[in-house]
Amino acid sequence: MTSKIYAWSTLPVPIGSSSLGFEVLSSSIVDSNFELDLNAKFQDPAGKLIKVFNDSQSSLTVPRLDGFGFSFIVRQDVVNTAIGVLLPPRELTVLLDSVLPELARQLKSILNKINTKASVQLEPTQIVKILTQEPPDIILKAGSASIAQLIVFEVFATNQAAQPLFTLGIEASSEGQFYIEGSRLFLNLKGISSEHIHLMNSGTGLFSPELMENVINEILLAVLLPNQNGLLRNGIFLSTFKNFGYDEMKVIPIQGALWIMPS
Repeated sequence: MTSKIYAWSTLPVPIGSSSLGFEVLSSSIVDSNFELDLNAKFQDPAGKLIKVFNDSQSSLTVPRLDGFGFSFIVRQDVVNTAIGVLLPPRELTVLLDSVLPELARQLKSILNKINTKASVQLEPTQIVKILTQEPPDIILKAGSASIAQLIVFEVFATNQAAQPLFTLGIEASSEGQFYIEGSRLFLNLKGISSEHIHLMNSGTGLFSPELMENVINEILLAVLLPNQNGLLRNGIFLSTFKNFGYDEMKVIPIQGALWIMPS
């Protein structure tokens, strides 16, 4: 039985075209429970090693496992890397007047109050570009998950403009909901809002962008959020639980980790 547990626990977990592989670092019997400490390694589609997780990076307070039969505790840095594969850096381009005309009107109206020179340059073919340049950061606490990400928000006066009218840097946050359906682990982002907005550059002079916060949040909610949730909809297949004979599972965020167990 021990050899089967070792074999099942070290099966690779496919994530997109890449995979997480595992190796047993140690095993022990604690309060009649058989516990394995696994090291994770992230590999690209060709099997090339991209990242090895340092087991000594942080310690976890492992909950008591009595009565669950089988549990899998995944540390926060491993979760971040897995979700980062599903949410790679992206650039989204929107013809704002055509796709979101009311938000285009609001943006122009607010911009007119804080920077008239910029506002008069906006034409019906104005473009908004939303860029995520690095994966989001997932913070796991007891019973909750939050997602922080850095976003570059560019506004072009027309669809022919080579340079943005202005560029904003946005620190945004979302609530995260982890859940399991069938044998797959999913993450759904609920809402998105800007925590901090700063002007990175402007072709029409300096101005304070805080007054645009509400309309920017609406644009992120309409454009970025559904795109990211669409990328997350395939989830992550948890084959190990199937091998142990569990068809129903649940996931609970704990401090610094995800706790996956039979339901």
